[in-house]
Parts: sequence; C-alpha cells; structure tokens
Amino acid sequence: PDLTGRIKFGPNAFYVDEIDYSVESEKEPFWRDVVKYFPTVKLEDLHPEMAGIRSKLQGTGDPVRDFVIKHEEDKGLPGFINLIGIESPGLTASPAIAEMVSNIVKEYIY
Repeated sequence: PDLTGRIKFGPNAFYVDEIDYSVESEKEPFWRDVVKYFPTVKLEDLHPEMAGIRSKLQGTGDPVRDFVIKHEEDKGLPGFINLIGIESPGLTASPAIAEMVSNIVKEYIY
C-alpha cells in the first residue's frame, strides 16, 4: 500500500512514437492481469494515476540491450555519467554498477 493505504498496480509499458504525458485508461487489459492475482478487484476499482517516459535501448522486436554506462564528456557534458537501460536485473546488479560509476568518477576527478 502507499501512504494513503491504497494499493497500486503497475506499471505497464508500451512503445510510443512521440512523447506524450497524458494518462490513457487502458483499464480492461490491465484489469485482466490484476484479477489473476487479486480476484476481488473490480474494473471500476482501477483509476489511472500517472504517465512517464522510460528510456529503452531497443524497439519492438529488437534484441534486448541494456546497461549502457558512460561518461558524456564527449557530448559536452563533463562530469555527467549516463546510466541508460538499467532494467531487470538492475537492482541485483546495482553494487557492480555503483563500483563502475565510482571508477568513472575517480578517473574524472584525478
């Protein structure tokens, strides 16, 4: 539950052709997945809440690519370390990712 005691389900994701932060109510297909685990949830209980853009390194049907970690100095952004496509198993890999970023920072500072 969140701080107000409500249960949140999600997120879901789909590819878009342009950036759009409007919240679309794709309730029925989402609800069909939710009731597999929570059979008492009714369609009218679901309310879309927010939208966002998640960076992806591949498009529909492309091979999976993830874990791009690079210093963006060559793009005119000294000191900016970009971590792109950190998806599953990003949490499991976070100690190794932190070590790699630490090494990039040390190299940049010294």
